[in-house]
Amino acid sequence: MKLKKITFFLIFTLSFLQAQDNIKGDNFEFDKENEKEPQIVLVDNYNHYLFTVTNRDGMASSHKLTLRKFDQKNQLIDTYIKDFAIDIFTLHNFHGAYEINSAKIAFLIESYSNKRKINELIQYIFDKETGLYSSHVITSYASTDLKKFGYYHVSKSQNNNYIGVAYEARSKKKEPEVTECIILQRSSFNVVFKKTVLFEDDFFTGEKIISNSGNFIFLRRPRSYKETNYFTVITKDTETKKTIEENTRVHKPIAISIGTQDYLIAFNYKDKGIRRGDFGSILIYDLEAGKILKNNAIDDFDKTKDIEEVNFRGVFVENNEIRVFVEGKYKSGTKPNATFPNSAMKDPIFKFGPSNLLVFSNEGTLTNNMSLEINLQSEPNLYHSFGMLNIKGDYIIHPGTYYKENILHNWLYKINPNNKFTVSNLKYHYQMYDNENYKFVNHVVYYFPDTNRLLTAAVVNNENKMAFLSFTLE
Repeated sequence: MKLKKITFFLIFTLSFLQAQDNIKGDNFEFDKENEKEPQIVLVDNYNHYLFTVTNRDGMASSHKLTLRKFDQKNQLIDTYIKDFAIDIFTLHNFHGAYEINSAKIAFLIESYSNKRKINELIQYIFDKETGLYSSHVITSYASTDLKKFGYYHVSKSQNNNYIGVAYEARSKKKEPEVTECIILQRSSFNVVFKKTVLFEDDFFTGEKIISNSGNFIFLRRPRSYKETNYFTVITKDTETKKTIEENTRVHKPIAISIGTQDYLIAFNYKDKGIRRGDFGSILIYDLEAGKILKNNAIDDFDKTKDIEEVNFRGVFVENNEIRVFVEGKYKSGTKPNATFPNSAMKDPIFKFGPSNLLVFSNEGTLTNNMSLEINLQSEPNLYHSFGMLNIKGDYIIHPGTYYKENILHNWLYKINPNNKFTVSNLKYHYQMYDNENYKFVNHVVYYFPDTNRLLTAAVVNNENKMAFLSFTLE
């Protein structure tokens, strides 16, 4: 019974020696419930920063950007907080953190207010040399006469060179769909191009993807079941329609490049005949030719009850292969509403899994489907089923501690793509003691190539505390 209890909560008892190979910083205060999107940012050989965003409405509202600064010994040395709440009548959406260079990071916040009758996308920039935040409005739109707002969508290209901002104006039924498109250079936030796109057919835009060449790709979905999806490629000067095979419905495509040519990868299903699930196929789509290279059957994800989505966690185009790390997400239950905990409203509880490494040829054929050892107890938003790094050509997987067949497994392993994707334990130095109970935040992970050290974070079980720890790899 004791082993089952430990297995369920995945409690791993350890503490790292304050030695050359193992450096654990002191525990610091961390709000596990409300601090979201944890990322290691602005790293150099002397310091690193942990970023989180808090964006909570209701009676206990809190809207802030938090950057914590740590030294080489993983000790917290400073904290920089920006409260981005405009007033109590304004609501906010967080649209991502984007490193501009080694000294600056930008945060995009959407703010909308019926009282002020405006919807804004605001850029907050933190400069680590001054320790100060600055801000300016990237774009803003007035609400309609019915006090209705449109929708901002912000995303970046897989190569991290471009950021796309799309504002879809609110329109009445049977009116044209109008979207304002802006492509920004990620390293400077300068505008690459800006244009207005108008659609008059009986479709709506489901996804807005940014290609590595700096263009928008809109996935157009039918409002009925009589038509299939299609893509529209939006450049500075052109808008080009790209059809999809009849009756193929795709989910959240991502854009990749092979050489200078753009492709899309997407899970999909056929909307005619017997529907066995939404994630039974994955395709590679040639954007220039406007056709599916290959649509591969895959049955791993539809076996999971109440699966909501399958997300792409990492993409590598190497050695004439396309290597894609994916992670399922499914609904596992409900909990009291965070804003109104005493009401009848419930929030869904999600968990992650299954997770796989999918390998494709450049012609789009799925050549390897590899299940990953993951942490099945992980759940959004603080934990994932695994963290992943590419270190010297090997893929390092960080699931945190996990059990398989009642055996506690090593919490780091590597996949060697140059040796038939063989799996082996990663060799590293650490010492274990029993004075603290930690759970690894497995996707918060970073590698220092000059010192061959890996950095990760863990939270103290049943406490609002976190610590950073690092160690040498062999």
